[in-house]
Amino acid sequence: MTAIKKILRLLGKTALQFLQSAGSRILGETGPIALVPSDLSAADRNDFLRRMAFYSPDTASASAFRSSLGMREIFSSRPILLYGTPLPHSWWSGLRTAVFDVDPRRNPHDGWAWCRFSKVGAPPSPDARPARERLRARIASLQAQGLSKCYIFGTGESLAQAIDRDWSDGYRIVCNTIVRDETLWRHINPHFIVAGDAIYHFGFTEFARTFRADLAKRLRETDTFFVYPDLFNEVVAREFGEFANRLIPIPAGKHVDIHVDLTKNFAMPARGNVLNILLLPLACTLSKNVNLWGFDGRAPDDRLFWSNSKQHSYPELMSTLQKAHPAFFEHYLPADKPDAYVKSVHGDQLDTALCVAEEQGWHFMMMHKSWTPTLQKRFSSAG
Repeated sequence: MTAIKKILRLLGKTALQFLQSAGSRILGETGPIALVPSDLSAADRNDFLRRMAFYSPDTASASAFRSSLGMREIFSSRPILLYGTPLPHSWWSGLRTAVFDVDPRRNPHDGWAWCRFSKVGAPPSPDARPARERLRARIASLQAQGLSKCYIFGTGESLAQAIDRDWSDGYRIVCNTIVRDETLWRHINPHFIVAGDAIYHFGFTEFARTFRADLAKRLRETDTFFVYPDLFNEVVAREFGEFANRLIPIPAGKHVDIHVDLTKNFAMPARGNVLNILLLPLACTLSKNVNLWGFDGRAPDDRLFWSNSKQHSYPELMSTLQKAHPAFFEHYLPADKPDAYVKSVHGDQLDTALCVAEEQGWHFMMMHKSWTPTLQKRFSSAG
């Protein structure tokens, strides 16, 4: 019976997609449908349009506002954006494709939904092979140097002390908002920089825009390669075209191996958080000796996720993120369990992943004390 239901559902979905495509051609309609309440305030409507103008500038002027959906909208392939109202439950709601919940007050992942929407109507996603070949060539060039270790850098408060050490004896991978500090950037001279968050790094807020502006400045100063999830490629390609030969968008994978060799399996592990999906996989691709700096963890009196070095983040702009994506912070930082996110991404699952890698010959060393138990157990004062 279950198999029959699946077949009927597949047939229904295929039929609806055919009708949608035909309907759009007959009606000659383009642009997304914004399903919003009829009493949506002017301020909220302007906020919606501002977001759309950033994520999909070519379709913003063609959007149509609706307070409800009729047959004309159902039998259309136009994407539906939900803002201020959920998708009505009906016989076809489970079949309708291209529906994006971009309501920041309801959906904690609205930033990711916007990025998925940005790909609708855009040119087909680029073949992953050129990016994979760029990574392979970069890795081969670096490994020819014969360095024995790799350093990866977080943005915790201890990152400020990285200026006091020489890092030239290892491969160097940094992450996101370190770009604020030109002096430390030049001192480390990173081989790779990674970023992986839809709202902090690839969004429309002043925080995200400032990060990308600083990233562009730093990329002009060194030959660093930029590695990021390919979900964000529409934003990156639009703003970082001058660095096209140093951009490496990586597809999401289904495996969970943080010690994956990305030159052979060009896919991020399905683990969440930039340490797990990009920093560790890149480091493990380069070397079996991985050293960590700047991962201070969440101290008992920390607010939000953890404390960042003020020299290497934008605390004065943090409010722009919180105001623009309230559901994200409410979901990941619940008042009764503010450390839930840290435990989920840097707790037992990460420890297990590191143990599996260690059993296969990798070595991980935390170079200073950390509030994160998974990393603290790998702390060595000799580092």
